[in-house]
This record gives sequence, structure tokens and C-alpha cells, in this order.
Amino acid sequence: MDLPDAKRARREPRLDAVARMLEWLIAAGATGLDTINVHATPDGDVGVASGEAGIAPGETIASIPATCVMSVGRSAASAVGVACNALPTPPSPEYVLWLDMALGRRDESHESHPYLAALPKDAPDVASWTPKEVASLAGTDVGAAAIASNEALAAEHERVQALLDPAYRVGVEEMRWARGCYLSRRFPPRLLNAEAPSAGAPGVLLPFFDLLNHGKGTEIEWRGDGQSVAFAAGADGIEAQAEIFNNYGSKPNDELLLAHGFALENNEHDRVALKMTVASGDGRKTLGPFYLRRGGDFPRALWRALADPTGDPASSDSDSPPEIDAEVVEVFLATLERKLAPFTASKTADADAARGVAPPYQRSVAFYRIGQREILEDAVEALRSMLG
Repeated sequence: MDLPDAKRARREPRLDAVARMLEWLIAAGATGLDTINVHATPDGDVGVASGEAGIAPGETIASIPATCVMSVGRSAASAVGVACNALPTPPSPEYVLWLDMALGRRDESHESHPYLAALPKDAPDVASWTPKEVASLAGTDVGAAAIASNEALAAEHERVQALLDPAYRVGVEEMRWARGCYLSRRFPPRLLNAEAPSAGAPGVLLPFFDLLNHGKGTEIEWRGDGQSVAFAAGADGIEAQAEIFNNYGSKPNDELLLAHGFALENNEHDRVALKMTVASGDGRKTLGPFYLRRGGDFPRALWRALADPTGDPASSDSDSPPEIDAEVVEVFLATLERKLAPFTASKTADADAARGVAPPYQRSVAFYRIGQREILEDAVEALRSMLG
């Protein structure tokens, strides 16, 4: 493990904490970590590079033991987890993990303290941004989701903390930090154990591997057997002293912002979420979300919901879109035009932020807003063409 002197001087506290984490992993049985280089990235974060020999195609980059992985199961078995789950109404498993993270960051005797102490001081997710930064997303789905997430966490935290022993008290800001680090760094549990659920299960935290930054199109290979998890180079290998990237997958900008706090320019996976509230018996129900994407194509489930709001939009006996009254299309068009309006209003400002010298969060917000506008413009144009 190598920490270049120039980089050490720039980010010494964080780099030194990362060095201690790597030493902890190696002592626990991790392999491959003595041949990589940890460095500060241009944006002030931490990245990982290969050594002088590079990494051959298919070669294992590193392996860490399962005993160093943080998960909802391990946190549930901890002292704070037992206390939380003994409450009349226990909090969610993720909340217990976040509380365990916040406490472990303080407590040097915590089994995962070297890892938690090496995490960044500030969580990157949108819900952890300053009020001014979140305000730049006013009127968007991402901005609304961030506010709702913080309100929900604050309410749950107040309820749980009032019932716990004072030894387990932490501030809500520490919980936001833990939640943000978890959201931005979690991995699917199947990477550690192939028999774990493939969807819907809480993620796991993999020390060291979460230092790897996103590289679009990066080919990677994961190997997990329940006892350890390893990361291997793809078919092209990794050149000497080149940055080692992970691949976060094909994610739209709303997901990237909510979990990681950044967005990509011209993200081909962008989408706009739509929901419909319709009458149902004596009340109302919400249908969706239905996702609009670039090109003006509409999901068939959305057409079925517009044609028959009381039916099941997920089922159909035909691949052909159902017939929809022109009046329904006009109402739908008006809805999309209202959703488009705030993005049209910020078009010039978004373009300036995207191509100019602006703080990273402003550029990411601009990329997201531009994508939302372009998708809605395509949808509006398609509907106008239908109406003639």
C-alpha cells in the first residue's frame, strides 16, 4: 500500500485514516491491498490505482473477509441492535445499521471503527446537502424525495431515541451522515453470498471496495462465497498505475443524485417518473410510477392506465396499445406541460451551469434538470403529434 507524499500532504487526515483501515483489513486476512496505491482525486475525494506491474485480465485485485463486512444482520446482533429490536415497535433494519455506524464512528473499540473512521466527513447524497444546495432542486422529484427522506428520518429518530438508553444517543445529523454513507456505498448482498436475494434486500458495506470511483463502461468481476468477497479485473486488465474503477451500473440521474450526489451529462438512462391518482371504490389509489424516457416513447402500462384507470396497468392480453380518447390525451398533455414548465424556465441557467465553471453540485443539478426537460419535451411533442 503506497500513499504518495504529495497526496498525503493534501489530504493527510483522510488518507491516514484509509491507511489504518487497510492495515486493519490486512490483519483480518484481506489480500491484494499491499500492491495498490491510495491517492487523492482532483475533486478532493480518495481513489485507488494499480501498482507498477498493473493488473492482468481476470486477475484478482483484492479480497476481503466477510468478518469485515457491515450488514443489517451484523448490526442487529450488536448491543445497539439488540436494544433497538427489543423496543415495542422496532425501527427498520437499515435504521439499526445507520445507528450502529454512527456509534462505531465514535467508539474506537467498535469492531468496524477503522472502516467507519475512514469514511468521508460529509455524506454525498442529496439529502445530506446544505439547505441552499437542496433548494437548487426545488420543484423536482429529487428535491421532494430528499426533503421527505429527511423528515421521515427525523421523525423515526426522535421516536427511537426517546426509548433507548442514553448510551445509544446520537444526533440526527450523525444519522444523516450514516444514512448517506450507506446509500452511496452499499453493495448488493449477493456479491458476498450468491444465495442472497437478488432484489429488495438491504445492501452491505464492503470496506476498501467502496473507495473505487465510478467508471462508465468499466468491466468488472465479483467473486463471493460467503467467507470472502473479491474484485477482479475485466478482460482488458488494468494498466500500471492506472485508476481502478468500479461500475455503479446503468443508473438514471435521479438515482445517482439521491444515492451518490452526482449526475452524468447526457445520461442515456435518464427518466421522468409519473404517477396517477384515480378513484377506487370509496377512495382513491395511486398508480405508477410510469417512466418516460428519451425519444417520446410511452410505456404500455401507462397507456393502459390512461385507457382504464380502474384496471390493472401491469396486465394485458394484447401487445397493441389500447385506444385512448382524445380528451384523455389532452388532459395528459396539459399535465406534462405543467411538469415541464419549471425546467423550461431554468433552461438558460442550466445550460450555463453545465458548460461553465460551477461547483460540482451545480453542474450535477444542471445535468439532471436538462435531462428531465429533454425527456418531457420529447413526450409533449409526441402527444401534440397524436392530437394533430
